[in-house]
Amino acid sequence: MKIEDRVSGYMELLKNESLKPASHVGAEAAAETTPVAVDISSDAVQLAEDEARRERLEIIRQQLAEGTYNISGKHVADKMLNILKGQ
Repeated sequence: MKIEDRVSGYMELLKNESLKPASHVGAEAAAETTPVAVDISSDAVQLAEDEARRERLEIIRQQLAEGTYNISGKHVADKMLNILKGQ
């Protein structure tokens, strides 16, 4: 019966692979990337500036942090169905 020592062969392969120098392709690709321009619609700007919405979100954030925020699963499901129906 022949017993092969495959484990030490795999370990040697892994050790040799980890000692290889890193490829510079990733660094070159990162250097060649161009800046991305983002245009924000006027609706998005208005939503961000809406004081009532901001206050409502702050209350929800506070309730989430305190663990007191509760919402009806039925309410969420109704909203999802309305969105899917296009209403």
